[in-house]
Amino acid sequence: MSNSENSDPKSDSLFSVGAGRTHMEEPADVTMKLTLPRGRRGRGVLIPTVRVVAGPDLLQFVTLSGGQEMVIGRDESAGLVLGDASVSRNHASLRCDDGGEISVYDLGSTNGTAVNGATVQRALLRPGDHLEIGAVSLRLDLLGLDELHHLSRVLERMRAAGTDPLTGLQTRAWLDERLPALLARCEDAGQPFSVIFLDVDRFKSINDTFGHRVGDQVLQALARLVLLDVRDSDTCARYGGEEILVFLPGTDEKGAADVAERLRKTIGTHDWSRTAVGLKVTASLGVAQKLPEEEIVFWLDRADRAMYQAKQSGRNAVRSASEPPSEAVAAAPAPS
Repeated sequence: MSNSENSDPKSDSLFSVGAGRTHMEEPADVTMKLTLPRGRRGRGVLIPTVRVVAGPDLLQFVTLSGGQEMVIGRDESAGLVLGDASVSRNHASLRCDDGGEISVYDLGSTNGTAVNGATVQRALLRPGDHLEIGAVSLRLDLLGLDELHHLSRVLERMRAAGTDPLTGLQTRAWLDERLPALLARCEDAGQPFSVIFLDVDRFKSINDTFGHRVGDQVLQALARLVLLDVRDSDTCARYGGEEILVFLPGTDEKGAADVAERLRKTIGTHDWSRTAVGLKVTASLGVAQKLPEEEIVFWLDRADRAMYQAKQSGRNAVRSASEPPSEAVAAAPAPS
């Protein structure tokens, strides 16, 4: 497998779209025209998709099609179920008519509905608009079928049995039970195998400043961002606390460093203020390719030490195990 194959986490597959319908009265004429579906070079058919972009339900999504009406709320019968306590049982409604007109309006919710920060009863929705349902942030986007299929598979992986209950990632048990066989297959095929060791910068300070509830939400969001940005064949595991390991079969150290840099940017540019006002999150990442006959514990230790080199260089950085540390970095105490 070439390094270029790791640049796109998605694969080409059709995605079955649709959601439940609920009856509602005709809303006021406050809609916008959105052609459905349509093509764009390189992405094919684009589907209007409303997805959660911040909060405990991050990455939950629904697609819209012509003639569809949908309720967003805490009730299990809603088309998009949001579990946050700030969301009313039947909070807001979305409607997409046969001509492609999309409208949204509040259903008498307790905590209100907002579009791009402005509280509304009814509003126009354009691609890229943020929709606030109580304290939960969503966004309307036009996504390709391959993007939707990848998003669906990420959610399936997070719900799989045996995963970490907070993040939905694999646990340390996976390293003992599954990793050795995966490594053996790669070695038999003559393929490289690399790992990324990711650690949240100043995570203790986040917990101390914003509280452990926000700290948990950061870990949940981080896990979803990482899973969304890697291939289906890659495995992500929560190693302990705020540490995440990303295993990349068929990828050499240079390719893994490229993936790590992409993850670093994704985490650093995410809108964390929607989780907590004033919150900023970055991560330091270390990369190591497994050496022939190297024991797993020593391989992971090299990635761990590379991660600490990234922290010692100023945090929010990527370092590879093959890079020799500078004398200043090598002598510095390990920061959090």
